[in-house]
Formats: sequence, structure tokens, C-alpha cells
Amino acid sequence: MKNQVQLITYVDRLGGRRDGADLARLKRLLTEPGSPLHGVFGGVHLLPFFHAIDGADAGFDPIDHTQVDPRLGGWGDIKALTQELDVMADVIVNHMSSESPQFRDYSEKGEASAHAGLFLTLDAVFPDGATER
Repeated sequence: MKNQVQLITYVDRLGGRRDGADLARLKRLLTEPGSPLHGVFGGVHLLPFFHAIDGADAGFDPIDHTQVDPRLGGWGDIKALTQELDVMADVIVNHMSSESPQFRDYSEKGEASAHAGLFLTLDAVFPDGATER
């Protein structure tokens, strides 16, 4: 990363329309000569862009960490952005939607789930019980 000012943003917050072109639109806004933000930032820190961006936690509860929300664009758009700017992605590996297949499987099978290791339970975090202290 360059020692320059970095933009931190949700992809759809700067002129976004959730029409599948928001990543391309953001790239143009930041890199095209004549754009008001051209050359202002050395890179961009993308807040969660995984499917789905509009969950209960503003994108911090993705259903699928392997898919860009199609309303924003796709992995090709992320790659194109990296060709022009330094990109940092908030991959939020410690967050997941209760609608994700992994959590649903864990909810159904408990410790027998192949995904059990992804989730913490109160008794695992506080083996002696939780208190208000």
C-alpha cells in the first residue's frame, strides 16, 4: 500500500444503484481523468461486498464469502479495480449470516456438523458461566 490517503467505503455508497455496475462506477469515479476524485486517494478499503450486502448488519453478515453481491458487480470488477488502485478488502471472516448454509447446518446438526468449528457457543467462551462482571 502506498503511504497515501485511503478511501474507506461501502461500494454502493458513492453513487451506487445496486444495478450490477457499482464496482465499475466506483472505479471510474476514483481513476478516470476529469472525475472529481481522480488522483485523490492512493487506494480504497472496501467494506463488506459479499453476498448479501443488506443483511441485518449492513453487510457484516454475509451468506456467502465466495460471492460478490451481484448487485455491486463481480470478481472481475474487483480485479479491474486492483489494476488501478491499491485495494484492501474487509473480508470479515469472523462474521456470517444466520442464513448461511454453514450456520444452518450447524443449527441442525450441532457438534456433528462439518462446520461446528466455525461457531462459538456461550459455554465454550465462558466455561465457568458468564456473569455481569
